[in-house]
Amino acid sequence: MFFHQQEVVKPVYVQQTVDVWQCPDCIGWMQKEFTVSANPTCPFCTNAMVEGTREINVLEQNC
Repeated sequence: MFFHQQEVVKPVYVQQTVDVWQCPDCIGWMQKEFTVSANPTCPFCTNAMVEGTREINVLEQNC
């Protein structure tokens, strides 16, 4: 008797540039599409955040 081993599918990530709000004083940042305020404050140090961009890894959809 033998068992068929299932194939392990490794996730594939692609880099994507997204618009973010980032804190100029600490490491805080958040994606713009997830904010509810027009001028958000940093959740860590409560300073005003500035606009910027970041490259993040996004899971590729294999449909």
